[in-house]
Amino acid sequence: MVIVGTGTWIVTLDMNNLSYSVGKPILYMAGDANGWATNDYLAGEDGVKFTGYMYLNQNGFKFCTQPEWKGTNYGADFNTAPDAANITITEPAGYYQVDVDLSEKTYTLTPITSIGIIGSASPNGWESDVDMTYVPYNKDTKEVNGYWEVKNITLSAGEIKFRANDDWAISWGGELDNLTTKNGGNITVEAGTYNIKLYAWAEGFAKCVMKKTK
Repeated sequence: MVIVGTGTWIVTLDMNNLSYSVGKPILYMAGDANGWATNDYLAGEDGVKFTGYMYLNQNGFKFCTQPEWKGTNYGADFNTAPDAANITITEPAGYYQVDVDLSEKTYTLTPITSIGIIGSASPNGWESDVDMTYVPYNKDTKEVNGYWEVKNITLSAGEIKFRANDDWAISWGGELDNLTTKNGGNITVEAGTYNIKLYAWAEGFAKCVMKKTK
């Protein structure tokens, strides 16, 4: 087994078929906003600090170390007792960058009021964003995690990036199937009309689906 890069890694062994998988530490969020399913997550490098992007409301949630409540679950004040109260926020329901520090038992929320497309291929060039629309998790259909979307956008041959709040403090670039907020490169696109979905999620999981319609 060869692991590329230093840091904290999670190694999972499956003795039934003698296989293993290696990944970075993940913290899940389950709450009212996503139907209490562990399908929103935060990623980290050291197993202590985590960052993710998700929709939250004021009806409660918990952070979990494993899917389906199988690990340690953090409630209010990061209490891990089975009957711990849910974490509740006073901030308005919305989309946030969520930063968690398990050693300090704290979390911070950075509001993301918009995500847009910008770049030489975009109709507005590098001057301003073409805003996307947030499509939340559907509790009835249980559609995969919420995403940001723009339909029938006409792009010229060139480059694009995604960014939050019409600013470069939070932006996504790199490969379409593995976007990064860590100074990712510009994304090269062909000319055409597209439907675009951005799944911001967390570092190592963020991706963009571009479907050409014309």
